[in-house]
Amino acid sequence: MNLLMIIRVAFRALVRNKMRAALTMLGIIIGVSAVIAMVSIGQGAQQSVQDQIASIGTNLLFVSAGAQNVGGVRTGTGDTGTNTLTVEDLDAIKREVPSVSMVTPTVNTRSQLIFGSQNWNTQIQGVSEQYPDIRKWTVQDGSFFTDADVRTAARVIVVGQTIADNLFPGTSAVGQTVRVKELPFRVVGVMARKGQDQQGRDQDDTAFAPYTTVQKKILGSPRARTGGLCFGHISGCNLHRAGADWSVTATAPQIRTARRG
Repeated sequence: MNLLMIIRVAFRALVRNKMRAALTMLGIIIGVSAVIAMVSIGQGAQQSVQDQIASIGTNLLFVSAGAQNVGGVRTGTGDTGTNTLTVEDLDAIKREVPSVSMVTPTVNTRSQLIFGSQNWNTQIQGVSEQYPDIRKWTVQDGSFFTDADVRTAARVIVVGQTIADNLFPGTSAVGQTVRVKELPFRVVGVMARKGQDQQGRDQDDTAFAPYTTVQKKILGSPRARTGGLCFGHISGCNLHRAGADWSVTATAPQIRTARRG
């Protein structure tokens, strides 16, 4: 029996048993569709988790200020009032920990941003010029501030998409001047949209300024203290190895890095 004859016999059997053939085809279609749907849902969930992790930044290590004992009252690690880390600590880590290629301090506050008749209350993060590279966060419009801006405590600011949408509807934010605590700040850039973090917080509802500017001109602090440090591009070892090899103890006014093992 040749191939043509086999095809003819099969076609005749299908014609004689139309209901059975239809049900068989329906079962095959439903089964294949279910497998495709399950695989697609699994891949989508995996990609969503990967995107959330990537939105934080890869190869990062965060260090916050340690606990403090004042008048017998002990505050927990990372307490917002425990700003024992200083810029000298940052410089010491750069010198003593060769695995760390980039580092930025973080100084956080909230304030009202005012532009014309518009205003928006948001979080302002004081960071260094390396922050976008550390967090893998690009600037969509304009540019991020520079090292010169950090050294001179320039009144420049970079806003997230949520701030740009609410303060500058229908116009470009770059080049505009906003007021922060009655001080004029020039908008030099708008960050690319990043979305929500794992806790559901809008990452685009954040403004960035040089940490020196936030310390001296917004918070009015004469001492260059920071609430935390963010290390990026830890080379030569993974994060578990970095944590096992180095213990970083913050003291005032310097940081002690002790090799373990």
